[in-house]
Parts: sequence; structure tokens; C-alpha cells
Amino acid sequence: MSLQGVRTIAILELRQRLRTSRWPIVIGIWFLLIGIVAGLTWWAVSNQPGDRGTTLYDVVLFFVLGLGMLVVPSLTATSINGDREHGVLATLQTTLLTSGDIVVGKLVAAWAISLAFLLAASPFLVWAWIAGGVEVGRMLLAVAVLVFVLAVVCALGLMFSALTARTISSAVLTYLTVAALTVGTVIAFLLSIPIMSTDVTVPVRTVPEDWFQQNQGAAADGQPMAEPTAADCVVVNRVQTIYHTERTWWLLALNPFVVVADAAPSRKQVVYLGFEPLQMISDGARTARMGVTPGTQNECWPELQQTQLQPGSNGAIGPGGPQQQVERERLNKVHAVWPYGFAFLGVIGAASIWVSLRRLRTPIHKLPRGTRIA
Repeated sequence: MSLQGVRTIAILELRQRLRTSRWPIVIGIWFLLIGIVAGLTWWAVSNQPGDRGTTLYDVVLFFVLGLGMLVVPSLTATSINGDREHGVLATLQTTLLTSGDIVVGKLVAAWAISLAFLLAASPFLVWAWIAGGVEVGRMLLAVAVLVFVLAVVCALGLMFSALTARTISSAVLTYLTVAALTVGTVIAFLLSIPIMSTDVTVPVRTVPEDWFQQNQGAAADGQPMAEPTAADCVVVNRVQTIYHTERTWWLLALNPFVVVADAAPSRKQVVYLGFEPLQMISDGARTARMGVTPGTQNECWPELQQTQLQPGSNGAIGPGGPQQQVERERLNKVHAVWPYGFAFLGVIGAASIWVSLRRLRTPIHKLPRGTRIA
């Protein structure tokens, strides 16, 4: 494999796509769609307190990733078997170009086109950064991880294009694999929750039932109904179902959305009630990794009510009080989930490239049924 050979194949691929398709129009429509989403998001959060840039950043990046999972597989899913079907691949293989030149060149070309879509969305990410609340380091990390995920998806499509003789088969297999990574991992995780659950006896601090019975009797005698206080709470033993998500959290780490989301958000130190999809996904994955440790459960609502009414770090009353602050700090201390998914996707991408190289090695001893050399 040589740099000149990779460059030659990449340029040929890019020229062919630009001449035979309407990519400028597609990218223009892409830019318009993202602009509409960003504008509607900004209008929706125009009256919300705090940093509006975080919501805009999360929504735009989530939207780019979602559309990328739909568009990017088509860039390489028919790249190799399409050339083989038209007799172009055999011509390339009779030159001094190696299988590495052809595979990596096609991968670089498809990756470059996918980056063009990301580049079209960059003005809206800059807008979110200017609006405030988004750390530059986190933004660059999220974009780098997103670029890597797009490269892996391109490699998957290239592998299926090399493995199958029909373009329709490779396209279907690529989209099924992407669906398995994005939707299938979530379904598998949800199905594993009841399987991994256990029943344990845990102490629960709560208002006893006999307290209500006594006060109902007093109310029947015409006395005013009293309200329970924290002093009325007692600790009782109760059987509860514990869901051990710490055993199957790795299923979520395989999801590209979780990988990008966990690398993307600025780890806020307060609870935020706005719509931030990446922050929600990241919090959900990290919460699943923590799992639930059986311990004393506090259901003494007079105590909880007093805690929630304590001022938060910004002096406001409500969410962000001491209890919510502790939960957020505990969540932030959990090791990140995205490095595990990053490594898994890296293995998938490397394996896909290796398979593609093996399928394009010459001389070819056995052709797939229904295919031709030239």
C-alpha cells in the first residue's frame, strides 16, 4: 500500500460521485434541515433560564449523528461490488494498485464525504459554543469521537460490499448492522434487566402505616388531622426487587449514540430540567454502570420534602439542593462509558478493513456465484 495509490483511488471515487450524483444539492438540503432544527431549538429555549447553548449543542449533535447513521452507510455499502458488477474493479486490480490502495482509498473518499456533512453542521455547533455553557474541550472531544464513529460505519459498509456479490444485499446487511448497534443494543439491555434482577430485604425509612390509622381515628372523633413529621418516621424491613444493571451496562457501551453522548456533554454539577438528549443518554449509561447497591431506602417524605426545599448552589429553591447535588457528584465520579465503546468500535472497524483486504487480494482463486472478472 502506498500513499500515492490511496490518493489515486480516493480522487477517482470523489470525482465519480461528484459527476454522477447531486451531492452539492444533498449537502444543501442537509444544511437547511439542521438550520431549521437549530432555529426551532433556539426558539423553544429562548425563555429558559441558564445556558441555552448546551441545549442547542446537544440537539444539533444528536441530530447530526442520527442522520449520519442513515446517510453514511450508503457511501460504501455498494462501493466494491458495484465496481465488480460494472467490470471496473478488475481493471483496477490489473494495475500496480494493491488491495490496500483500493480499500483504503475508497474508505478515505467515503469518509471525506461524511465529514462534509459534519462540516455543514459546524456553524451551528459554533453558535452553541458562542451561546455559552459548552466547554471547548468537550466539544472537540465529541466531534473527534463522532468523526471516528462515521469512519467505522464507512468501514462496515465497505466490508459487506466486499463480502457480497449483490449491491442490494450489502446495503441491507450494512443497515441491519447499524440498526443492531443503535437499536438492538438498547433492546438487549432492556431485556436483560428483569433477567438479572434479584429480590432482597432492605431497610426502608418511612412513615408507619399505624400512624395513619391512629390519625384517621382521631379525625373520626372530630379532631384536626395532623401531618407527619420526620420524627414519626421509622425503619422497617421490606422485600424489594434490585435490578443489577451494573452487570449488563456494557451492552449500552456498544451503542454509537452512547459513545458520542458520553463524550459530548459538559458534566454539570447541578440537575438541569431542560431537554438535552446527549446529557440524558450519558447520565442513563453511567447510572446503569453504577447499578443499585442495596441499602437503607429513604421514603420518609417529610424529610425529603424539607431537603428539596433547601436552597441549591445558586440560592434558588427547588432542584439543585443538597440531595440532588450529591447524586450529580456521585454520577460524575463514575468512570466514563465511552472509552469502552470507542475501543469496541475500533475493533469492528479494524476487522472490517482486514476482511475487505482479504477479499480483494489477487490472484482470485474463487469468485462468488454470479460475478465476473471483467
